[in-house]
Amino acid sequence: MDLESDFYISYSCPSVYKVELTSVKDLVAIFVDVILQGCSFSNHELCLVDYITSVVEPVGWKSVWRSTKETSLLDFEYDFIAEVVNVSLTKLEAEIFVKSIIVPDVNPQNVENIKKKLDVENSRYVPLTELYVVSEDDYEEFFEKTAIAIEHIRFFYKHICRPWDKEEDTIYCEEVLKSRLQLYFDMKNNILPKTMISKIKSVLKEGARIYKELENLYSDMHVSDSEAEINEEDLMHSVSLRKKLGKLQAKMEMLENPVIRSFVTKKYSPTKALRKQPKSSPVTYVVAKQFSKDIVEKLLSFEITSILEFQHNPESPFKYSSAGDRIYIFPGVYQCDTLGWIEGDISVQGVGSNTDIVLEATGNSEVLLNCCAEKIKIENISLIAKSDLLSAIVVHHGEVELKNCIIDSNKAEIGILLLSGSEALVENSVICNSCEDGIQMRSLSSLKMKSSKIIFSTRHGIQIDAECGPSPDIFTDIYINSSRITENGGYGIYLNNVPITEISLERPIGDFNILGLFPWLKYQIDDTIMEHNGLNGVGVSSCCKNRNDSVSDSTLQDLPNCTITEDLNYSALSDLLNEVNLSISDLDFN
Repeated sequence: MDLESDFYISYSCPSVYKVELTSVKDLVAIFVDVILQGCSFSNHELCLVDYITSVVEPVGWKSVWRSTKETSLLDFEYDFIAEVVNVSLTKLEAEIFVKSIIVPDVNPQNVENIKKKLDVENSRYVPLTELYVVSEDDYEEFFEKTAIAIEHIRFFYKHICRPWDKEEDTIYCEEVLKSRLQLYFDMKNNILPKTMISKIKSVLKEGARIYKELENLYSDMHVSDSEAEINEEDLMHSVSLRKKLGKLQAKMEMLENPVIRSFVTKKYSPTKALRKQPKSSPVTYVVAKQFSKDIVEKLLSFEITSILEFQHNPESPFKYSSAGDRIYIFPGVYQCDTLGWIEGDISVQGVGSNTDIVLEATGNSEVLLNCCAEKIKIENISLIAKSDLLSAIVVHHGEVELKNCIIDSNKAEIGILLLSGSEALVENSVICNSCEDGIQMRSLSSLKMKSSKIIFSTRHGIQIDAECGPSPDIFTDIYINSSRITENGGYGIYLNNVPITEISLERPIGDFNILGLFPWLKYQIDDTIMEHNGLNGVGVSSCCKNRNDSVSDSTLQDLPNCTITEDLNYSALSDLLNEVNLSISDLDFN
């Protein structure tokens, strides 16, 4: 084919840099500390431009330009090969020369017509988000950082920015970014049910459509021109659109809330559908890497009279167990995607040393173990979470007894999270290595800890949320005896969002009398050592203070400090659940 000038037809797409963004923690760090730095929507573009100009090579690289309806000059959204000659210092744009159109087949007679429409002799400005850096011939990977930076910008607009952010002038703080990023990865890794993923995508798509319609309407109304007459019909239409956008925003914020999403996800859990038929009698599950004569002899000493089931991994017994079942786990390191939800009163016992019986998280579920039963007993095992998880254990309601256990957060945010109304009994156990707090207690939860340790938390040993209203008959209850809360980065015990204007934030080591100031907190702490923490004594933050004055913010700081049911918008939640074939009665909030 004899083509004039440098313009040519390409029948295949050149190799481009494929940027994998795989970690919530890493992305939060780069967006919080490097790119956005806590900016709001109104000045986010300036921050993005500053980031781009500090990283992206301004000239000399090739890219695949993936045009859109708005930017393509042809009848269809073709891909082009382009040479970048200038990256704008003021906008998220780049100046390019189009060198080739990428098509599987083209009539040579149409080449001249294409060249004229594209005006290939002149440069054009296109959005950076439509450019994909070509890796071919870049043997020293000189333009790889450019590709990564552009992918960050593309990721922000595609997966972080929401259609209503401009209306709200949303501040892109760590909490907002973290919840949105976690939702993205839950969808990407298929942790959420397909129906819920479909709902999320439809909410965002509809929100983008309404926002675009609003923008066009505002433009037609000349809202920036104070002297222009505003059409009453347009005004009413804009109010209607804003109302629709607000409803979509409320739905999305519920889906971004990890606790509510966890409740809804629970009802979609595949294990529900796979669960066996109701059992006529309890089952004893026996878990071992290999079954030997010694294991059989050990089982005989337990005087087991129920049905026996043998498994090589504890994941299935945890998910399939029901009230009255027992799980015996023999020594070994067991890798578990997730242990799911325990909804029946069961007991789990490790047979051997707790350091030899290890249940290690390998999946991307937000929680290793969710507990939702009246009484669950777990004894003599180690639970090891992983970074980017919300918590090793979440107790939604009922009581969990941990005896002679090791709860190693392994850089997950929280060791044990006690939601309102739940209770944990911790005896001869160790809770360690949390990225935030060893134990977080929502208001009206209960913790009884004896002869145990909370160590090596990056933030506080125990964080307790303040009661949000007077409760003369019920309390947040904490009892600690013969224990150690040491080597944590913040306070040993920290009271969060206390509704008073002034209070000393520190007391001497071992002085727990300050806890007596709060009528909603019932406490007894005896023979307990709380020293060698980053901040001595008991810490208290006031909800009457400026938010920036608090020591640090939890992942779930903005969740209700009361019970979940008190602050939920039932009407909005009901609408959302109806759209995914659930009802509020399906959710267990207590």
